[in-house]
Amino acid sequence: MKRILSSAFLAMLFVSTFAQTKADTLVVTPTPMMHCEGCENKIKSNIRFVKGTKKIETSVPKQTVTIIYDGRKTTFNDFVAAFKKIGYSIQKVK
Repeated sequence: MKRILSSAFLAMLFVSTFAQTKADTLVVTPTPMMHCEGCENKIKSNIRFVKGTKKIETSVPKQTVTIIYDGRKTTFNDFVAAFKKIGYSIQKVK
């Protein structure tokens, strides 16, 4: 019984350790400005392929792109390069 409980405890500890991933947030403003849903879709459909990207939110009224990503897998410069490939430059807001 002790062996089963200790094995279960170790399994839970192992899973919880690896389940916690570091999530960073990057808020940028793209140039040229986003004007429509097509601009938002272009950004979302291309930037999602940057390694470590977890979530992308765009706001045309605020002219911001919020990216949730794993900072261990990617950097700001990776996002700069990805935006450049689709014709945008970016500047950090936060």
